[in-house]
Amino acid sequence: QSRAQFCLRPRLPRKMLCAAIAFSAAVSWELRSRSVSLHESKAYNVTTEEYFSSGVTLRPGHMIFTNPRKTRLEMPAGRYAITGFWGDIVDADHKPVPLSKIYDHHWVAVNNRHRNEICETVPYVFGVGAESRHNPVNLPAGYGYVVDETVEWGANIHLLRIDGLSEAAAKECNECYYAPGKGKECTVAQNGTFKCCGERDYDGVGSCPAQRADLPAETFYLRYRVSYTRELAAVAPVHISVATAPDCATFYAVLRDERSPEHLAQYEFETATDVTVLFAAGHQHVGALNISLFVNERRVCTSYPRYGAERGVAGDELGYLVQMSPCADASTGPLAWTKGDTVRIDSWYSVAPHDPRLQYSDGTHLNVMGYMYMVYTRGEDADSHSPLLRPPSPGREDPLDGFAMLQAPLEGSTVRGTRVWKRVPLQAAAA
Repeated sequence: QSRAQFCLRPRLPRKMLCAAIAFSAAVSWELRSRSVSLHESKAYNVTTEEYFSSGVTLRPGHMIFTNPRKTRLEMPAGRYAITGFWGDIVDADHKPVPLSKIYDHHWVAVNNRHRNEICETVPYVFGVGAESRHNPVNLPAGYGYVVDETVEWGANIHLLRIDGLSEAAAKECNECYYAPGKGKECTVAQNGTFKCCGERDYDGVGSCPAQRADLPAETFYLRYRVSYTRELAAVAPVHISVATAPDCATFYAVLRDERSPEHLAQYEFETATDVTVLFAAGHQHVGALNISLFVNERRVCTSYPRYGAERGVAGDELGYLVQMSPCADASTGPLAWTKGDTVRIDSWYSVAPHDPRLQYSDGTHLNVMGYMYMVYTRGEDADSHSPLLRPPSPGREDPLDGFAMLQAPLEGSTVRGTRVWKRVPLQAAAA
């Protein structure tokens, strides 16, 4: 079915016509630039490639939530080591788009070989959310994420156009609140989940309530930049995993509490071997206070959010979380874990009735995340995919890859008084 035929389907309300045409076709990519330079360590050459997606057309209130199997990323061929990755959302003139217009809930790069060894329910290798333009991943000199010719890449891109919404409505749209018209899977029971944020609505028919639905559709693009080297003898392979609170949740809810205005979510695990953490950074949503890493009850680092201060300025959007500080990187030095160490992450959010950092707040935040992204090594690995920290979950011989895990159903539960949702593979559920 052509885009024009889709646009003319009579059963769609007039205001939705053509709002979804970008979703009916797979997102494709175009190489825009390539450069080769000597790494600052002067030990190996690095190639940097920048790609732009095909256009994604959105009307106010509409969203995109792509299927990674149909949103394949262009990457180098053969065997190589990724040394850096970065992404952003831009307009037709390649200028960054403010979060107050297009909210970047998340975009993540996954592949068919990668396994998150700490919380397998969050399978991404690279990518973040609203803070992405200020939070590139640049691995320390002498390290790389080693990829071979069997690896296939895809992207889960989740964007919401909110410039036609009131501040309160934009908050509820970004946080996946239930509202009529957001698709048949968005019910009151799914309030705060991805089903009320466009998950599996690949045609983009559902939308958040918009005050200015008359604003014209606009086209946006995701751009990403990957740096890599083919001089594998010069780099040591790293592993990448994400620890999430509470208890490996995909996301959770924090509710207004005037008596206890700060909410804490935690996750704790034991290390199975000696490792060196080279890089760590938090990923949180609006309302976040900080996220910390503890080893044997001792706080070793904290990642802090920075909130924007200028209305409509890309990169410094008033009231939006625009950056997360690194918890550990080349400037702080690595973190050493010993086999048997107890590692914990603490994720803090404000649940006060009024948060002066935000344009609109009521204390409650749905669909929040408490992620600690970590890059680490054992120092003797041949690649970045061999099991290192822990075995797969009971009931399965091997964890699901990134493509399959992002398609796994979400199940809700309550963990220490907090409502959480976690992707649960069908095999594990059956077991």
